[in-house]
Amino acid sequence: MSQTTRMMLPVAAVAALALAACSSGSAPEGGDGGGGSLVFASYGSAYQDAQNEAFLDPWAAESGATVQNDGPTSYPKIQQMVESGNTIWDVVDTEPYFPVANCGTLVEEIDFTNIDTSNYPEGTWSDCSIPIAQYSTMMIVNSDTYSGSAVPSTPADFFDVEQFPGTRMVPGWAGAGALEFALLADGVAPEDLYPLDTERAYAKLDTIRDDLTFWNTSSESQQAMEDGSADMWLAWSGRGYEAEKNGASITPVWEDNLLAWASLSIVKGSKNLEQAQSFIEFAAQAEPQARFAELQPYAPADLSAKPELDELQEKWNVAKEDVQSQSIVTNVQWWADNSADAEAEWTAWSTS
Repeated sequence: MSQTTRMMLPVAAVAALALAACSSGSAPEGGDGGGGSLVFASYGSAYQDAQNEAFLDPWAAESGATVQNDGPTSYPKIQQMVESGNTIWDVVDTEPYFPVANCGTLVEEIDFTNIDTSNYPEGTWSDCSIPIAQYSTMMIVNSDTYSGSAVPSTPADFFDVEQFPGTRMVPGWAGAGALEFALLADGVAPEDLYPLDTERAYAKLDTIRDDLTFWNTSSESQQAMEDGSADMWLAWSGRGYEAEKNGASITPVWEDNLLAWASLSIVKGSKNLEQAQSFIEFAAQAEPQARFAELQPYAPADLSAKPELDELQEKWNVAKEDVQSQSIVTNVQWWADNSADAEAEWTAWSTS
């Protein structure tokens, strides 16, 4: 997802799934069309291919529906569809703040009668969305720079340039976790994090301004890990996994990781509302979420899911109990309500 896409509406990107352009296709094997049809929009590339394999193909085979893929997800496009009364997408993969900010206006309320949310982390679903995968914005350190007992292990260490000199790299927009991480490093308790004291956060970020660089796409953060061009990162767990898989010498730090997730919603005015609800109910289950986790570096949102992971996947698995116990769930309602001001403040600070 591009920075442009994130900024088209006045809501912040809590944690984007920065993926490439869309794929579009015909019905998957198994769907004979007897169960109606569904248009699914997501972010394309291997990510959407994995969604097809884990979610759409088996649901189509079970329901008899035909599925068409489209994308990439675009919030202005959704708004245009709804306002024109010509909704062509049925189910869409979005960042979690979008359905919270637009519940009942741009996306439909979901019927939760047949959806069990008891195994989801608190705060990861809303009246208009379900989570299908989770990941963390987290501290990652360069193992070649830091070793032995002198390894940064807390948010405070990220900001301690005397004890841990080196270049820090953080996301280049407000809603991606740097503000929260700065406040945690400054001693704010997780339960007191929201509403964000942005003035205090920027004061803390100023203490490392001379050692700070920004990444604006997740591929930039991954490349920096692989080539060792920074010493610490605030980045996404999935990119950490991909970087280490490609040979990066890095170490994950889970303390106060910021939990985020991918959400599915039904676009307001869907012409295939029954099929959309049926697909949402299927995707909410543990088994397809486990399969998706085996295909992509994201953990199931349903914590009862049991994906078969290799050693490296398990190392970066945010669904593990010890990781979840250190996680802080991003407050999407605060970002839905305050993102425009927060992004304006970030732009003024980061360009000063």
